[in-house]
Amino acid sequence: MTQEEFYQKIPDWIGHEKSRWNHITLMAYFCHKYELKNKTKFRLVRWKSDPGKGKESLDFSRLVSLFLPENYRELSSEDQSKLKLEAIQKIFNYINWMFDYKFRSGEKSVTGTQIFLDHAMINEFERMYESFLKKNSKKDKMGIFLDKVKKEYPEILDRHQIDEVTDLKILEKYIQNYNLKPESIESIIIKIAKTMEII
Repeated sequence: MTQEEFYQKIPDWIGHEKSRWNHITLMAYFCHKYELKNKTKFRLVRWKSDPGKGKESLDFSRLVSLFLPENYRELSSEDQSKLKLEAIQKIFNYINWMFDYKFRSGEKSVTGTQIFLDHAMINEFERMYESFLKKNSKKDKMGIFLDKVKKEYPEILDRHQIDEVTDLKILEKYIQNYNLKPESIESIIIKIAKTMEII
């Protein structure tokens, strides 16, 4: 396979579901993002007519290993599949973060795959990624919470606006200011929110 043939296959490969991705697909996605950002194709180092044998592919293979737990090989095949999919999804976001956030402007840019293995970069991304996941988890919990409230305590919505976490914090202060009893609907709602770790 020539590099040109490899580039022709990229749209098809990266169009697959993430469950079918591997380190070669991640390298293909990197090349896709590079071309989008720089308006030129990434020149692969030491091309060996096989996308799985070049330096960039090996870098992404190492990166997948870094994002998997140390006991990965000891786990069941079902757990391995789940964790590999999580790692692939995380690296997909890592590539996007590099191109769309970390080096979106300025003099520095992504010029190769080695930077993805830099531990300072990984640590910075991990910190931001965990924060992002926590925010999304809170949003998901808030949605579940609101569904429960609408079904079981719809009358609270006639008295108070409850759309987001800040509304719950305001409601909590309202309970304190008016010394509402634990059996009040407001107190029950806040108790549910705390049990679900929303506030």
